[in-house]
Amino acid sequence: MDGAGVGDAHRSGAARTRGGAGDRGGAAVSGAGSDGAWGAVEAYRRSFGALCAGVHDLLLDALPAGRVLDVGCGPGGLLGRALDRGWDVAGVDPSPAMVACAARVAPGRVEVGGLPRLTVASGSQSGVVANFVVNHLGHPVDGVREMARVLAPGGRVAMTVWPAGGAGWGGLVGEVFSAAGAREVAPERLPEEVDFPRTPQGLAGLCREAGLTVREARTVEWEWAVAPADLWAGVEAGIAGPGRRFLAQDQATRVRVREAWRVRAGARAQGGVLRFWNEAVLVVGEHR
Repeated sequence: MDGAGVGDAHRSGAARTRGGAGDRGGAAVSGAGSDGAWGAVEAYRRSFGALCAGVHDLLLDALPAGRVLDVGCGPGGLLGRALDRGWDVAGVDPSPAMVACAARVAPGRVEVGGLPRLTVASGSQSGVVANFVVNHLGHPVDGVREMARVLAPGGRVAMTVWPAGGAGWGGLVGEVFSAAGAREVAPERLPEEVDFPRTPQGLAGLCREAGLTVREARTVEWEWAVAPADLWAGVEAGIAGPGRRFLAQDQATRVRVREAWRVRAGARAQGGVLRFWNEAVLVVGEHR
């Protein structure tokens, strides 16, 4: 999962749109019963899950009210928002620990599973959400096709992905690694034949290839307000690219990175809070 939604502890601001015309980061957690798995879920919830929650309302606003499936639901933040609207919502996530956490928000509505194979009847959903999920799939278009399969006629899928440079917090974290002399780690990339441009046009192209009509394709912006300790919890837990880079360092380098974060994040924070503007690609496709 990417970074699907997170619980109600997030401090993200409302997202806003910018430009464009309509045409689990995710945590690697496994068993629900281990302390390590729960620790990773909590670290994700505090950090990058809270970041991703900044677009929850935009995603839900793009869907028709009714039966909605959250694919890659994470700890269940978006499920909770949908339930607050009185919607009939369910969620799936490949991590048992995430599912156990989300079940606290939406009891009886969450199960282990994910793309590209959903255990959901064809044509059964009025809406599907994939919040920062498609960019983590091994074959993105197959995942979008599967979401299209479960949509009823007139149903919609709302998806987000990170564009290049979309993570506003990345500059500060990058400075910290550089100051500590941390070695680079090669980014994870899909084979060229299955990858897609991380742009509104690129994600919209997946929608069309999956047989959906594109209703929206644009970028959105939102401000993320986060305590330095909360953001760093995700890095320490190995979440997303910075987390992988941190865990790839030897112990001495990790100590230097932690100290560089303490100094630089502390200097930048105002009132104990860091603020970053972030950008995502949002695309809505409709089953006709």
